[in-house]
Amino acid sequence: TLFDSRAAYRAFVNLIAEAQAVRPTRLLAYCVMPNHWHLVLWTDPDVSLSAFMRWLTSTHVRRYHTFHELVGTGHLYQDRYRNHV
Repeated sequence: TLFDSRAAYRAFVNLIAEAQAVRPTRLLAYCVMPNHWHLVLWTDPDVSLSAFMRWLTSTHVRRYHTFHELVGTGHLYQDRYRNHV
């Protein structure tokens, strides 16, 4: 379970907004569930979708591990982001 409280959901949604500020990307839709999430994104040609996803997921992992005092315990996600086009 990634999100076990309203605060955890809210923090992740805020993190998406932070990611958009760092790597400008249009968010068309999102769905955050207890154990995973989905995003529908539309990037500009000069913005890397992979860079956006790398920033979002790596920042989420670091903050999750820090908050839950799990630093150094391993992976949070099963696999890294892949673009299936």
